[in-house]
Amino acid sequence: MAKTPVARGDARGAPGAEAGAKPPAALVLLCCLGAFMAFLDSTIVNVAFPNIAETFDDSDLPTLSWVLNGYNVVIAALLLPAGRAADRLGCRRSFAAGLVLFTLASAVCGAANSAELLIGARVVQAVGAAILIPTSLALLMPMFPMARRLVAITLWSAAAALAAGIGPGLGGILAEHWTWRAVFLVNIPIGVLALWASRRLTEQRDRSGPTPDILGVVLLAASLGLIALGLVKGPDWEWESARTLGALAAGALLLVAVALRSARHPAPVIELDLLRSRNALGGNLGSMLFSVTFFAVILNNILFLTTYWHWSLITAGLATTPPPLATAVVARPAARLAEKFGDLPVVVAGCLIYIGGTLLLFWGGGKDPDFVRHWLPGAAVMGTGAGLVWPVLGGVALAGVEPARLATASAANSAFRQLGAVLGTALAVSIVTSSAGDPLGGARNTWWLSISFAASVAVLAALTIRRTEASAAP
Repeated sequence: MAKTPVARGDARGAPGAEAGAKPPAALVLLCCLGAFMAFLDSTIVNVAFPNIAETFDDSDLPTLSWVLNGYNVVIAALLLPAGRAADRLGCRRSFAAGLVLFTLASAVCGAANSAELLIGARVVQAVGAAILIPTSLALLMPMFPMARRLVAITLWSAAAALAAGIGPGLGGILAEHWTWRAVFLVNIPIGVLALWASRRLTEQRDRSGPTPDILGVVLLAASLGLIALGLVKGPDWEWESARTLGALAAGALLLVAVALRSARHPAPVIELDLLRSRNALGGNLGSMLFSVTFFAVILNNILFLTTYWHWSLITAGLATTPPPLATAVVARPAARLAEKFGDLPVVVAGCLIYIGGTLLLFWGGGKDPDFVRHWLPGAAVMGTGAGLVWPVLGGVALAGVEPARLATASAANSAFRQLGAVLGTALAVSIVTSSAGDPLGGARNTWWLSISFAASVAVLAALTIRRTEASAAP
């Protein structure tokens, strides 16, 4: 958010959490739960996607992909404006409103009897998620003294990573043993409990900030939607057709308009000033590019395991769990390695390890369906590489940001990740659609895409992240 209430209060000398004070564990858990719910639904639905496609078999794959991408587009467009609106209206009140929207929309998703209703409900659910993400962090940070604010961000980020880690396995269990609708209905009791507990949170409000750029939100959402539309419909419309080229060109032009508007608006939808330093540029753009490969692979692997290896949803969901879990496990050691050896070597090493894991999947995918011999090695190595890249890029994006703008910088980094998620999902759908009848070929093409984007992150890091001297070993 542009100006978190506590950050502004600190600047004016208002009291916050006292140094050495322990934050209330239940309220810390509640704030982390808000992030957990929002990010869980970015991966849990992927596993249920094949069953959703069977239920709505009158809709094609590109259309149904909006069940996934509609969620990502709206979050990417609304993250920063939702945070600024929460500053003016009250973070606790906005957090509660986000929970209500997210929970009610989840209920509608679970009861949807048409693809159109499901997609529409997912958009509303994404609005709730876009409110939950920045407000949960803004409410969490004041519970910690200024010197420990990065601890709050680490806890919050760990909750998001854990959600991504258990999403595929949980989605597989729910979809296989009950129905795909359960991946949405499971949010209802969690949302109700969180809403009840949110009464204990302290309201944070700052009405002095500028009004969020609503037109910028609309333009950014339209831009991402048009680009995603061109990518997912390209195989059906043909890449050289006027519709495909028109959608991609219009999306690109709108994105330029968003950038120009953001450069002038007092409360822009994209914080361009956070990209002025080389490190911030590398951290945020690197996060976006790595998100492309990460989300493309998540969807691709589910479709590959269910269509080529013919595994059940629960088996496929559990099989896709190791990478994000390995990412969560490696994240903390990765930060220590970056402190010791510098950010750049860790990011480049992580990208190379990730590429190695992808090559192992490329090799194992053509073998017999054997989880231990032909799938787990590549999946675990990929997750390890991602665990080295994600937290370090996030730390690079936040490095040098003054405490009063930590929430803004963190939300901006999350927005860049969501931009990558939109592109990654759209590209995976486009490749799979183009390779209809050849699931192995489609999967391998997506893995090559993943390798190219991981390599681009390494190159970008080498060009933008300033080399820092390794700290002395303790």
